[in-house]
This record gives sequence, structure tokens and C-alpha cells, in this order.
Amino acid sequence: MTTTAEEQARRNFPRGLSQPESGFRFSMDALLLAAFAGRERVRGRVLDLGTGCGVVGLGLALNHPDFFGIGLDLNPDMLRHARENVRRLGFEERFALLRADACGPWGLAPESMDLVLSNPPYRDPGRGRICPDESKTLARFEYRAGLSDFVRAAGYLVRNRKSCVFIHLAERIDELLDLLRASRLQPKEVLFVHQRHDSTARLVLVRALKNGGPGLAVHPPLILHEGLGSQTRLTASALAFCPRLACNAGSGNRNSRTNGGNSKKP
Repeated sequence: MTTTAEEQARRNFPRGLSQPESGFRFSMDALLLAAFAGRERVRGRVLDLGTGCGVVGLGLALNHPDFFGIGLDLNPDMLRHARENVRRLGFEERFALLRADACGPWGLAPESMDLVLSNPPYRDPGRGRICPDESKTLARFEYRAGLSDFVRAAGYLVRNRKSCVFIHLAERIDELLDLLRASRLQPKEVLFVHQRHDSTARLVLVRALKNGGPGLAVHPPLILHEGLGSQTRLTASALAFCPRLACNAGSGNRNSRTNGGNSKKP
């Protein structure tokens, strides 16, 4: 691929990424996670725990040139797409892809990561309709690995006094916080994400610090949409937080809603 093509791919991101034709495709959640994690300078070794097509790590790489990314996923088809996206964007020297289960073994040394990111499956398999497509089931439901497995992996792999960042359902915030603390990951920042100003929070973003001290900052809520019907659009605050959400602006942003998980979970 020529430099010009790489530059075009980077300008178009996240449009044009390689993804399964019929499997579960990445959603707004992945872009929000990358934006939340990338508010400060990202350096060192970064693990995307359940990378799917690689969108979270690649989104960070476009803005932060000083880290080496590792994408871990169990699904070989998703890793194939991630590898193609790394190539298209010209990041072959900055990314490695690893096939492994979130439950372990991970093939990585303990406390070897400077940042761990994760968008784990959101739903208990006993509380929803299983998808005919296996990749969608693994992405949406804790069918193979649960939230506790992802948190345990993050706590094992992140260095002391370094951060882990998660996105999950707001309704499970109490469970997530308990699991983080049990793995010596002290929650330090919480951001609730609402579809509209008058709706309950749909998602929550959490940054936790390994062996961090007490103290938790709860940020003002992030409101994604305003307007009604065909006039529905992303709010200015949502676009300021994550400009890449505008990738759906051509359809009035009606397709920018969250998908309840990412295509990337093992």
C-alpha cells in the first residue's frame, strides 16, 4: 500500500475498516472507549483486551505516536481483520496481535502493560436471546468469558500504578466497581453516557489505577443525541469528546447509537 493510500485510510478512520460481512461489527462504544482513554498522553505498552478488528487501539495510535499496541482476541477471523486494518493504516511496526482467551493463559508477562483497555461482552447469556451468528453471541454475551475474567486479566497484566479503562453497561456499574477493587484496581474516574438528556445512563466509562489510593471523580454526564426523528443529531459535547463519532453524520447520526458491545470480545 502506498503512503498516499495509508494517509487516506488514516483520514477516513473509522470508515473503511476491514470487518466481517455478516458478523458483529464495531460500534460507537469502541470509539468512546478510545476517546476516554486518549484524553491524556498514551505511552509504553498498551493492551486492547478483546481487540476484534482493532478499532480501539488503532484509534489511539492515530493521536498518540509513542506506544506499542497489543491486540488480544480469541476469534481468528477477527484477528485477520485486525491485521488487515493495521496494514492499511501503516502501523505494522507498532502493533502485535495475539490469539488468546480472556480467561487465560494470555501469553504475556504479569504487570507488563502500561495501559489496558477493554469493551467486554455486556449481557448474561441467561438474560437475552442468543444470536444465530456465533461471533455476535461471543461479542454481546458473557458466553465464554465474563466481566470478572476481563477485570482479572487486566489486573494481572497492568503494571503497578498504571491504568485500566473499561466501557460497560451503566446498570452494571456496581458490579464493575466491586470487581475492579477486588483486583486491586482502584476506580479513579467515572463518566456516564446518556443517549439523550432526559434518558437514564446507557453506558459507563471507568478508569481504574492499580494499587491506587482512595478518591473517585464522577464527571458530568456525556449526552450523545439531541433533536427528534430525522432531525436527530450528535450533540456538540459528544463531537467534542469524540470527533470520530461524526463518521455517521451523513445519515443524520441516526445510526450512531450504541450496539451494546463490540465485535471484538473473545
